[in-house]
Amino acid sequence: MKVKKLLPILLATPLVVALAQSYFAPSELELIKTGGKAYAEVFLNQRQDQALCSLYHNRLPADLLPKFLEEQRALIKYPADGKLMGDWRKGGAIFNNLQKANCFSCHFGSPVHLGGDVGPSLEKYGLKRGQSEAVQRYTYEVVYNAWAYFPCTVMYRFGAQGLLTPEEIADVVAYLLDPESEFNTKPAVGSK
Repeated sequence: MKVKKLLPILLATPLVVALAQSYFAPSELELIKTGGKAYAEVFLNQRQDQALCSLYHNRLPADLLPKFLEEQRALIKYPADGKLMGDWRKGGAIFNNLQKANCFSCHFGSPVHLGGDVGPSLEKYGLKRGQSEAVQRYTYEVVYNAWAYFPCTVMYRFGAQGLLTPEEIADVVAYLLDPESEFNTKPAVGSK
């Protein structure tokens, strides 16, 4: 792709101008200019919240955080029945499924699969934290939209991105919190 053809695309919106002028170092800007139309379109089509994360290298300035968190919390939807803990057996099937939530790939604690270490360990999550309303709500909301608590984290935003329904998220919450769940009654694979 010729730089002359790509540059108008890059400069088509104020966001891109801000990205180009405020965010990227000259060497990064050169990569964008030579990355091709598809690469440029990714930047042009970012959601506003993702663009902010990109703009600030995933470390939002303190003055932007209150509004960002408020907007992320506003995206959270709850199960129709209002219950934040569903069926832990269904939640286990979601948590431990590569094609569904795939939680174990980043978090240690699964009694079914050896977990990863990208995210914090969740070993015996419910036994350590209890099942209070506050713990249920926090767990549900983090799984639904992690950016409501951890802006720009790499964790999937399962509800906000439409990857899981509110009811499926409630099932995952039950898998993590229910004291009868195998997550809390069986040892994690690789546990010492």
